[in-house]
Amino acid sequence: MPKVSVIVPVYNVEKYLAQCVESILAQTLDDIEILLINDASTDRSLEIARTYEKDPRVKVYDKPHGGLGDTRNYGVARASGKYLIFIDSDDWIDSGMLTNLCACAEEYHSDLVVFNYVRENTNNGEQRVCRLPINYPDFGLEIQETVLRQLIGPDPADTDWRKVEMLGCAWRRMYRREWFLQNQLSYYNEQEIMLEDLPVSIKAHALAKRVLFVGGAFYHYRYNPQSLSIRYRPHRMEMMVECYQIVKEFLESRNLYEKYAERHQAWLLRSAAHSSFVNCFSPQNKVRFSERYREVRGILRNPLLRQAAKSHYLESGTRADRLILRLIRMGNPFFVYVFYRLYSYTLSINVRKK
Repeated sequence: MPKVSVIVPVYNVEKYLAQCVESILAQTLDDIEILLINDASTDRSLEIARTYEKDPRVKVYDKPHGGLGDTRNYGVARASGKYLIFIDSDDWIDSGMLTNLCACAEEYHSDLVVFNYVRENTNNGEQRVCRLPINYPDFGLEIQETVLRQLIGPDPADTDWRKVEMLGCAWRRMYRREWFLQNQLSYYNEQEIMLEDLPVSIKAHALAKRVLFVGGAFYHYRYNPQSLSIRYRPHRMEMMVECYQIVKEFLESRNLYEKYAERHQAWLLRSAAHSSFVNCFSPQNKVRFSERYREVRGILRNPLLRQAAKSHYLESGTRADRLILRLIRMGNPFFVYVFYRLYSYTLSINVRKK
């Protein structure tokens, strides 16, 4: 049994795949297996992946297109290591990452280990280390409860946790594989829900008995602010609501929803609705005014959103919280349309300056 199974979903990343794979092959921990799962790429990604099969640690699989969640699940089903870790194929890792994580997991007998990352801005080459606002290493029920809360929804006021990014990402954790399988964790279909890895991270933190948070920033996340700002996802609000419902049903099954209901509703307001309005005004959304207006109106009429807007949870939040809450409570699609038209234009200008 290898110590770690490294699962790399591969889809149209011919430009970045070599850097990713070579960073894994360069690990100081040699006892690993690397599963490169090609998700029906249409570029040279599969061809590039095949060139690494000469290393006995590398296994290449080619499967029909199913999306990121399906590809991760495919890898988990074929993994044999003591630990599981997921790496996106356009990112890369430091050479000592797996040695450090395994040593920590063994010492603390952890079900999962959470680590930090470096955000690599592709626009200007700037790096930023992104850490959680805690004292490292941290281990125990108090920090476990804190992180679970943050995954479910934002704090009602402006705290350091509001600045945390990518908290729910699959690649920010290393799992003990036996524990992962025993709890029947699996990723969701990204063609049906947004943030297909968030419910899994929430479930993992709710179910785990031993979670360790380490201070190392070993993972390099390739960040393209321009791409993120213009990418348009049709039916985004519906897909975000699906994510909301999955989390809600899980929390209800654990008798936790009453405890976190308002926090989770704040997520629907702050993350789902706000991002869906911004998405509506993406430059890639080439529809006419009438269709865009209809999309704005449809978001405002969502019954779950209307119910969430009745909560007082965000009334003492940030200025942005209060403004978004007020706009949604008013329910006037014209005002919302004008606001987000201007907001999105300003956002695109700021992104181009970075």
